[in-house]
Amino acid sequence: MRIVLQKVSQASVTVDSQIISTIKHGYMLLVGISVDDTIEDIKKLSNKVLTLRLYENEDTQTIWKHNIKDAKGEILSVSQFTLYAKTKKGTKPDFHLAQKGEIAQNLYNEFLKQLRDEMGEDKVKDGQFGAMMSCGLTNEGPITIILDSQN
Repeated sequence: MRIVLQKVSQASVTVDSQIISTIKHGYMLLVGISVDDTIEDIKKLSNKVLTLRLYENEDTQTIWKHNIKDAKGEILSVSQFTLYAKTKKGTKPDFHLAQKGEIAQNLYNEFLKQLRDEMGEDKVKDGQFGAMMSCGLTNEGPITIILDSQN
């Protein structure tokens, strides 16, 4: 499982010219599920997202003190199979390492459930699985971190 996590001051997802999800302060996640991923990978990275300390202490402005829950942030998560693109040969990406359809969707939904169980239903938004989406965000810091359950 791979996640590109960006700390944002705002983020949104649009499908067919309609905004379907939006957050203010929190994380934008691009989430890739591989053919090797299991529920253990989902648990590992959902916990990492929830406990990673990327927020400052407001009193001292010391960064790396608080996690997303402490900061009362939100999460906007988007399924992103292209995180498993192989580009070593030729000019056409190979997506054979990305998990297929229903299995990927079930694992992704479990990832969202893990986040929502900890943060609350209203704090975790998502895109539309399998749709062509336009994502907009304002990256803060800028802070962008790549998480991989195999590393």
